[in-house]
Amino acid sequence: MIWKELNDNLVFHNLKASDNIEVLQLMGDAMIQEGYGEEGFTEAVLKREKDYPTGLDVNGIGVAIPHTDAEHVKKEGLSIAVLNPPIEFDAMGEEDCRIPVKIVLMFTVAGKDKHIDRLLQVLDMIKDEEILQGLLDAKNKKEIRTVIQLSLIHISEPRDGLL
Repeated sequence: MIWKELNDNLVFHNLKASDNIEVLQLMGDAMIQEGYGEEGFTEAVLKREKDYPTGLDVNGIGVAIPHTDAEHVKKEGLSIAVLNPPIEFDAMGEEDCRIPVKIVLMFTVAGKDKHIDRLLQVLDMIKDEEILQGLLDAKNKKEIRTVIQLSLIHISEPRDGLL
């Protein structure tokens, strides 16, 4: 799974940014620098986010799950940012709706066939309020990693053979 080996350079605690574009640029550029994304990865994420927004309100906690097509990816991975203060993202599937996002989970998928499975894994994780609250309560990168790794127990259980 993409979170088993969460790279410390892809974890952002109390990230401050002026807008969602800056958040995506910082995270996307880190994905490239750490060998997860091809050149052009960040631009592809920004374009996809503009065309297909990923902001979600999960029981009052704003979460965004930006990603892009496999052609821009070198290997699978995850970058996570806990934002302070929250940054507005356009809502997934809704026009003219902005969500104050506190947690951003940017993932890479190597291979077209894996996109839906990875998206379902991320959605399984974010629907767990304890995990989200744990991320918000984390005091540093190490605590963010611990929350993610403890969440593996919950989300690694196969669901109808998808994982």
